[in-house]
Amino acid sequence: MFSLLVLSGAASLSTRAAQTAPARAADADAAKERRLRWFREAKFGLFIHWGLYAVPAGEWKGKPVPGIGEWIMNRAQIPV
Repeated sequence: MFSLLVLSGAASLSTRAAQTAPARAADADAAKERRLRWFREAKFGLFIHWGLYAVPAGEWKGKPVPGIGEWIMNRAQIPV
């Protein structure tokens, strides 16, 4: 009797979850659209900075430096 009660409760919960999944997907799509609209309207962009530390390609003052980008600058202690 107890196992029948547990199984019916589990079945009830799984059908409720299945019924709300499309609603959650629609909410997620709407939220994504709002964020993208804000991004476009704000004219927000990304800026990638390339400094002297990006040019050496793993070498500074003739010595190999492990890493890439800012890590080369950090490890080789390249001044700003």
